[in-house]
Parts: sequence; structure tokens; C-alpha cells
Amino acid sequence: MSRIAFGDLRVQLQTLRWLGVFQFTVKFEKCVVLESAFEQRRARFHLAGVFAITCSLVTYSFYYPYHFTMGKHNSTGNCYALVNIRTCSLVTLIVYIQLYIRRFRFAKLLQSMLRFNQSVSGCNKPLRNLWFPYVLHLTLFLTCMLNYAHGYWVAGVRLETIPVYLFQYGFAYLILGQLVVLFVGIQHIIKSTLMNYNRILMADLNSYNMYCEFYKNICDYKELLWVCQADINYCFGQLLLSITGFILLITPSGPFFLISTIFDGRFRVFWRFTFMCLTAIYWSLPWVTLLVLSMETTDVQREANKTAKMLAKVPRTGKGLDRMIQKFLLKNLRQQPILTAYGFFALDRSTLFKVSIIEIILLQLKIIHFFQLFTAISTYMVILVQFKEMENSAKSVNKF
Repeated sequence: MSRIAFGDLRVQLQTLRWLGVFQFTVKFEKCVVLESAFEQRRARFHLAGVFAITCSLVTYSFYYPYHFTMGKHNSTGNCYALVNIRTCSLVTLIVYIQLYIRRFRFAKLLQSMLRFNQSVSGCNKPLRNLWFPYVLHLTLFLTCMLNYAHGYWVAGVRLETIPVYLFQYGFAYLILGQLVVLFVGIQHIIKSTLMNYNRILMADLNSYNMYCEFYKNICDYKELLWVCQADINYCFGQLLLSITGFILLITPSGPFFLISTIFDGRFRVFWRFTFMCLTAIYWSLPWVTLLVLSMETTDVQREANKTAKMLAKVPRTGKGLDRMIQKFLLKNLRQQPILTAYGFFALDRSTLFKVSIIEIILLQLKIIHFFQLFTAISTYMVILVQFKEMENSAKSVNKF
């Protein structure tokens, strides 16, 4: 295989290895994932480094919060910015800890994905599109850092603090984004494998000597579904739950800065007003793109449903094959969504309009139903604006 092939997750895994996330030796031709003693020590070293940096940054932000103050922002916005950068540090640390604790389960999952990918190599075309989320993420990273540097400089942040902002958000965006890119790649492999099994099962049903082959293929198909429901959800469930919560928290920051400073007349020159409007609008776009990537491309459930519909139309012959199909269909009808964020919500397109950060906390208690995601973001914006208005009212009262 090519050294720069995307179809076998080679580039994604190598990038995550450089970032200190997956310290594995992957033998792509043999579909084997190994971890040596040196790699174990290296993984512990990276975790200790991230822990030390996170603790240092959070401690620094608590002892010197005024270093993170934006001179052209209000008190509500500065408090919100402090919450965001502290949460960003903690989420990054939590993700590293989860990856370290579950590294052996990840190795098992990656080994299964490489095997599945090898089995459908050349059968389907979707895997050639794996380069797109990878290149998109890196492009957004570069433009995001330039936008952040300009935004913090214009907003009046101390020059020595701007690199701290850029390092924390840049490192977090690289790590969290590459994990999302890997998850998207695994989705493509699962979908391609399901498509291949649907084609094989249909061929078995159309052949005369189909019972033995059909039984073997349906067992392999069940194994693939089990990988989705157990291994992928176990490895990525909590990670995507943490990433989704953080993205929902940070998304209103750009629009809120736009409302609380630009529209209040802080930038009166037209060209500066226009440029700052574009900066604020683009501020949260890279993070929202990660959220859309993790859910918009999920067609795994749909492809699995095609299998159930296909088998439901098979004419009954009164043989053992009927019982096998009926058992599979009954199990499939009771199935929960294949890919979930640790059971809290399904990772598919519908969730883009169903999740809010408060619902994530309360869902398992059955206290409330899903609200629309973008409606939730608007709600947080309204809350922030209300705090801003309270702040302005307090200042007006103090003048008298």
C-alpha cells in the first residue's frame, strides 16, 4: 500500500502518534497493532506532560485572571472567556486520560478496523474520500489560529497572554479534531463493510447452495455490528460526549463578542468594523465543523437498516434459513442506534438538531426531552446577553 494512503487510516494514525495520543506499532499489511515497553513509557511521558501543562495553565488563570482580560470586552465576556479556556484545558486532559486508560481497547478496535478495511479493499469507493476531513481539519486549524491571533490582539489581550490562548486552543483543536477525523474514517470503513456484506448476502440468497455461505456471512455481519455497539461506543463514546459538550460551551463566544462589542460602537471605522465582524463570525466555525463532521457523515445505521429490509423481503421456504433470518430480524428490530455517545444520544444527522449541553447532563434522568442543538446555542447566547444587560444596568445605577 502507498505510504500516504488514507483508506487504511495510515495518515490519521501517524498524525495522532506525533501528537502523543496513540503510541502503537501498526503493521498494516498484517492488520496487527502492537505496543512495546518503550511505547508504554512514551505514552506515560506524554500524559504526564499534558497533565503538567494543564495544571500550570489552570493555576495561572486562577492566580492571574486579569492577564486573560480583553480590554475591549465587558466583564461578562471576560468571565466567559476564562471559563472557556479553563474548560478547554480540562477537556484536553480528560481526553488524554481516557485514551491512556483505554489504549488496549483502542488497539483492539484499530486491529478490527484494519482487518475489515482489508476485506473490502477494492470493493467499494467511499474510502477514497477519507482525505477530505483530514485536509479540512488542518486547513481550519491554520485559519483558526490566524483568526484567533488577530482577534485577541484587536480585543486588547496582553501580548504575553496571546501565545497562551493560541497554544491551548490550538493544541486542543488539533487533538480533538484528529480524533473526530479518525472517528469519521472508522465510520467510512464500517459503512463500506456493511455495503459489501449486503452485496454478499444478496448473492448468497440468489444462489442455490446458499445455507453454509449465508450462515458464515451472517455471523461475520453480526460480529461487525458487535464491534460497532461495543468497541466503537466504548472507545469513542465518552470522548465524543466530552468534545460535544465543550463545543456547545465555546460556540457562542464569537457571536457574543460580536453583539457585546462591535454592535456597541467599539469599532467605528467601517473597514475595521467589517473585518472584526468577519473575525467574530468565523470564531466558532472550526469547532462547529468538528461537531458536524462527527455526526453528518454517519450513514452506518441507514446501511444496517438496509440489511434488515433486504432480509425481510426474502421468500419463506420452511427451512432452517427462515429461522436464521427471523432471529436476525427480531434482534435487529430491538436494536438501539449503532453509534452513540456513551448511550446518551445517537451519533447521526438527527442529533445535530437534538442536543444541548444541559440535555446531555439530564438525559439519563429522563427529566427533559431533546431540544434542537442550534436552538440551544441561541439560548446560551440569550443568557450571555442578559448577563451583559444586567452588567450595564448595574453600571448605570452606580453612576447615580
